[in-house]
Amino acid sequence: MEDREEDLEGEKSGGGAMSLERAISAVRKRLKLVIAIPVVLAVTSALITLSLPNRYDASALVQIDPRQKLISNMDSVVTDLKGDVPTVESEVEVIRSRPVILSVIETLGLRNDPEFNRASKLEELFSWLGLAKEDASANPDRPAQLARDQIAEVLNPQRPGTSVPERDEVAVAFAERLKVVRVRTTLLIDIRFSASDATKAALIANTIAETYLRQQIEVKRRANAAATEILEAKIEKMRGKVTEAERNVEQWKARNNIFDSEGQILSEKQLARLMEQSVNARNATTEAKAKYEQAQKLARMGDNGTALAEVLKSPTVQALKDQLATANRKAAELATRYGPKHPEMIKIRAEVAEAHAQLDAEIARLVENLKNDYEVADAHERHLAQSIAQMKEQQIDTKDASVELLELQREADSSKQMFEALLTRYKQTSGTQDFQLPDAHIVERADIPLFPASPKRKQIVILATIAGFVMSMGFAVLLELMAPGVSRPEDVKRALAYEHLSSIPAIRGEGDDNVSAEKAVRLIVADPASIYADAIRGARRELDARRRMPGPRVILVASALPNEGAETIASNLAHHYALTGTRVLLADVDARRQPLTRQLAPQRMMGFADQLIMNRPVEAAVLRDGLTGLHFLPAAGDAPLSRSVPEILASPITAAALARLKTRFEVIVLSAPPLLPVSDGRILADYADQIVFVMTWQKTPKALAKKALQTLGPNGMKMAGVVLSEVYDDSDRHYLTMLAQASSAPPRRSRSAA
Repeated sequence: MEDREEDLEGEKSGGGAMSLERAISAVRKRLKLVIAIPVVLAVTSALITLSLPNRYDASALVQIDPRQKLISNMDSVVTDLKGDVPTVESEVEVIRSRPVILSVIETLGLRNDPEFNRASKLEELFSWLGLAKEDASANPDRPAQLARDQIAEVLNPQRPGTSVPERDEVAVAFAERLKVVRVRTTLLIDIRFSASDATKAALIANTIAETYLRQQIEVKRRANAAATEILEAKIEKMRGKVTEAERNVEQWKARNNIFDSEGQILSEKQLARLMEQSVNARNATTEAKAKYEQAQKLARMGDNGTALAEVLKSPTVQALKDQLATANRKAAELATRYGPKHPEMIKIRAEVAEAHAQLDAEIARLVENLKNDYEVADAHERHLAQSIAQMKEQQIDTKDASVELLELQREADSSKQMFEALLTRYKQTSGTQDFQLPDAHIVERADIPLFPASPKRKQIVILATIAGFVMSMGFAVLLELMAPGVSRPEDVKRALAYEHLSSIPAIRGEGDDNVSAEKAVRLIVADPASIYADAIRGARRELDARRRMPGPRVILVASALPNEGAETIASNLAHHYALTGTRVLLADVDARRQPLTRQLAPQRMMGFADQLIMNRPVEAAVLRDGLTGLHFLPAAGDAPLSRSVPEILASPITAAALARLKTRFEVIVLSAPPLLPVSDGRILADYADQIVFVMTWQKTPKALAKKALQTLGPNGMKMAGVVLSEVYDDSDRHYLTMLAQASSAPPRRSRSAA
């Protein structure tokens, strides 16, 4: 239960995941909508653009020329523009600044031009209503001013006579039509002006360029003076910060002596040396231990011969070995001539014994030396390991201290870089402050445009169409996400907290006609090679794999609502068990609707409910299909029932009847009524060993499915899995192919359906 609660929480947080495949499917299903929206937007945008007036753009080209400043033989921020992006961008802003705009307006007398001084819609409304103080027709030069005065009096009654200055409004209208941009990464500046008249547009663009050149000298002089003053103050302040930061770094180094003359951390170099010594010591210990253990082993084995001599590599041992061999040969020679008690024999045996004793004593001494060498090497290795551990702890403290130094060094470097940048900028600015030469010229004057620049009708229609496609596809995906049902097997676990058992495709005939109910309940018999049959076989395999205990079992097949295909799946599942030789009973326990009884036993005389009411064995109502070997138990006869169905199912007689049936059949498939409308299925869940929950693909609301599963209560632990039925859609035919690839049969429609 805790796992299911976690899955439900995961569904709330991530249930709306949309894969690429699902998104494509959503678009294909709503293809008409996806096409209709961009078409409507394209037509609408075309009509709107046709109603807009034409505008002409005239362009004058100005180049910033740094070569003119070479006469000063000094670098200057203002005039040396080579690769200096901020300076060129600043000149762009200068060209479209208010002083330049106002100068052009005064030069060309644009204050009386209706294009720039036209009354707003609200002003025109006041004039049309006759609310103006003065007839605008009496003075054609003041129509806009009269309307503005009237608006100001209405909107600001406490300040009568207040009006917005004409200069500001004309300048705003002028600026809206002006566009000044830098040409890529060059020193060229494009001055573009838009007007309703082509000749006026060219005249204004050329006048802006000329005005910019005239005002450039004075503007740059003031800019240089202001920049010099600001830079002086900032440089003086930054100089103190740099000095203080560098002093802090040096003082810290003096207090913490953890660096050598090369600027490296001492503990790191010492640790590296100790690590190298530790490796050598470990090798020496290993070698000494191997020699000692081998010599000790050979000594215990009593080997005083060649093997032990090679391990010890001692000339004394070799000499004693040779002496012992000489004595043994002499003893052997004397033994051929004398008896054992002869004085010569007694003497030679004494020599042999003495040689043995000397050899054993020498070997014992050398073995002890090897032991001492091993212990010394091991102690040296442990001492190095302890030193390394102590050095590592010391290095941690050193690292912590070096972090503070790095922070101080970064602050000092940052302050120094900023100081040097300001100092360089100050020298450049002050060096050019007294020069007043222009540093630009007009490269290309504006010509009268031949064609309107806006509105760009073709581009607008194309963009509207693209936007329409994006919106329509997004809307299609949104509709898919808002769908109430489950579309993909992986969504089952996330939405319902139960495992997905199988996906059963919809049963369709040729031309997507529906198959008759009589054929549908036996489709696995009529067309065993169909995709539907493969899906049923897959469901049976999963059911068998998920059974908890061996022996006879009762499989309850139910759904949340009617007409979700649960009875059809139950029938085909039972037929599949029968076709594989399993003793199976298919019981229609939906005594109200009797969906399987009407199809499989229309001529029945009695059924499951009738026998229970009359307290007779239900086995008497079981029918057998001679073709498949399936045993079928109808729900009830044609006569009305004298007792309520829940009362019948909840009685001990039902439990006893099912217990008897389990002794005769290996598998009992119960086709139950829907869980939500009636309580029959919930009662039958008490007798089931496995429960299969069926929900219609993309149709059964997840909320209702959850509610139906909750009605099972503790019997939810018997849930074998969820089956998605009716998996089919015109735009999702590839899903059927996917189901077919999961089995051995190729994807095709049912032959029986045809």
